[in-house]
Parts: sequence; C-alpha cells; structure tokens
Amino acid sequence: MLLVLLFFSFFLYLLNTLFPTGTNLKSIITRTDPLNAASLQAGGGRKIATDQSDPASAKTAAAVLSRKQNAVKSKSSEAIAWQKAFEGKQLYDRDAVQTLENSAADITFDEKTILNMGENSLIVIKRLQQDPVYKEKRSFLVLVDGDMRGRLGTGGETSLHLAVGTQAATVRAQGGAKVTEPVDFKLSVNPDKSSTIAVYSGKAEIEAEGKKVIVRENQATVVNLNGQPLEPRTLLPAVVLKSPSVGEEYYYRDLQPKIRFAWEKIPEATEYRLVIARDSLFFDIVTDERLSKNRFSHGNLKKGSYYWKVSAFSESIEGRFSEIRSFKVLQDQNPPRLQVRFPPKTIYSGRYTLRGKTEPGARVYVGGTRVKTTRSGKFKYILKLEPGINVIVVEAVDGVDNVTYRSKKVLSKY
Repeated sequence: MLLVLLFFSFFLYLLNTLFPTGTNLKSIITRTDPLNAASLQAGGGRKIATDQSDPASAKTAAAVLSRKQNAVKSKSSEAIAWQKAFEGKQLYDRDAVQTLENSAADITFDEKTILNMGENSLIVIKRLQQDPVYKEKRSFLVLVDGDMRGRLGTGGETSLHLAVGTQAATVRAQGGAKVTEPVDFKLSVNPDKSSTIAVYSGKAEIEAEGKKVIVRENQATVVNLNGQPLEPRTLLPAVVLKSPSVGEEYYYRDLQPKIRFAWEKIPEATEYRLVIARDSLFFDIVTDERLSKNRFSHGNLKKGSYYWKVSAFSESIEGRFSEIRSFKVLQDQNPPRLQVRFPPKTIYSGRYTLRGKTEPGARVYVGGTRVKTTRSGKFKYILKLEPGINVIVVEAVDGVDNVTYRSKKVLSKY
C-alpha cells in the first residue's frame, strides 16, 4: 500500500510539472467580455463581424510573434499547458501570449500594426478579418493583465480597425488607408483592474458602461472597473535629460563604473520611469525602473553600447518619453603609452631636463612627484641628480589606473 501511495504521489508531481495549471482561455475571454460580438460596435451602429463558423478562416493566422526577449510563453485555445514561445510563431484565434518578469514581446498583425507587450503581461488574440464591403481589416484582442503599446501606421490599400478590450474598457483605433497620421497609444491594466489609456499620436475611441470618449494626441483617460471613462486630460510634458550627455564614454579596468543618470524635475510628476537598453528600439532592455526622484545610479553595466530614456507619470498615466541618448561602457586593460628621453648613462652635471610623452589624459609621475602634462600628453621635468648612481623612475597612469613604468640608472659625476 505504501508503494502504491508513493507511486501515485510521484505521478501527480509529474503531471503538475509537465502540465502546469493556468487560467482557461475561454474563462479569460468570457470574463473580459468586451470582445464578444455584442459589445464591439463600429461606426453607425454596424456590428463588427465575428464569424466563428468558417473553418477555413479559423486556420488563418491572426498575427505573428515577431520578436521576443527573455521568458515569453504561449498557449493555444485548446491547449492545457503553456509552452515556450519562439520568434516567428503564428498566432491563431483565441491563442494567448504571456510575458514574464524582465521580458517583452512584439505581436505583428500586418506591416503597419505592431503591439509591444511589456513585462508580466497577458493577451488573448482574435483573428484578423477582412470586411468585403468597406475593405477594412478588423482585429480584436484582450489585454488581461500588464501593459502594451500599440502602433498603427498610415497608408496602404486597406484600413485596419484595432479593438483592444480589458475588464474595464474597450479601446478602438484605426490605421491604414483612411488615416493621415499614425496612432501610437499605451494601454495598461492597473492593480485595481482599472484601465489607463494614453494616446501619443493620432486618436482612439474609448468605451465603457455605455459611454464613449475620444482621446486625442497627447491626452489620456482612466476607466475604473464597472465605471465610465473619465474626461481626457493632457499628458505631462516630455522629460528633459541632463546626464549622461550624448555619446559619453565610461572606461573601467576591472570593476564596472558607477554611472549617474539625471534629468530635470517635473513638479507635477508623481514618479519617473528610466529605461536603459542595448538597442535603440528598446527591445533588449537591461533596466526598467520606476523612481520617485529625478536621478539614479547604476554600477553594474557591462561593456557595450547603451541607450536610455525617461518618462514622467501623473498617478497611473505615463507621459511622453524624453529624447533617446546613447552612451558607451568600455573596458580598458591596456597600459598607457610612455616615451621618455633619459639622460646618458654617465652625466657630468647635477641637472637634466627630462622630456617625454604619454597618451592624452594620463597622469605622469617622476620619482613619485606629479608632473604637469599638455593636452597631447607631452611633459618635461628638471631632474636634480646626486653624485653617484641615480635611479630615475617615470610612471604613467591612465584614467582607469592602468600603469606603465620606465626606469634607468644614471651615474652623475660633478
């Protein structure tokens, strides 16, 4: 009996490991109701088509997971367990994508429509459909948790209507042929399940509890759970960066340098967001911090090129990002160049003008005494020699304490 119980316990442990539990996608979509056919309305009261009966269209991919960073998982509508997602994975109707901590993903619907998922976010995809009368594509998805940023481009032969639902609201935006400016917006699900929508360019329609508001460029609104959208308000201005300056370089020998970030304070800001990445598109993020002060120190950045930007928050509403600045962290273990014109082995004088050159910025010491150098690294020093053997030691030290020595024994006869 004991062996049977042990075997049964091991079997349950194995099932839990191979098939972890998670929220059923059908339950997620049902609970977030905004994306069902009855609640999604187009202009003029025309319902958006949500045909589930066409088996051929159901096999058509709605989107592609075009890029991922770190731990990203996916789950089809019929699957039991989450699986490790991979770039290029096609996403079908009611598939889900989840990012974990310090992770991100790009979901591409067409060449002009990309959604950027932040960390700890979960979305459920609805398939892309073509409206034969109005020549429009319509795409739906549910943001269950976390945040995402959407970009809808202009131009092309067709228009695209994108609807994103949360438990609190539905966001609709249009891109493609019928719009003259791109739509750039951010949608966040807050800890209390309210939704925050900020629009950085273009405009978007927000609907909740029977009320619709238009959020235009540089505006935002908040929708509480089971509440109506608040009247849009203006975003905080973009943050002005102070340091590091553009293209600044930080050198180190063994220990990474401490880099101090600073930006101008915005009185109305409740907090700031500092993002540091290895690429200018901010996909390979190394630091994403929410800060109460307008400064931050980082002392663990490995050698390489980095990009950084800062935004300001007013409660849950994130304003525009600052400009993007780049800087480099460089490891230098090479000793500085050092050339010295020593006196001859035997000298019949008690004085000698020592001359030499090192690399710009390096410090020079002669016999432990600091010697002034020019911008190009040249130096000179008047030696006072004692009768007999003199040991002359010249030392060059660069900015990260790499050292080069030169020495010579000189016999002084005077």
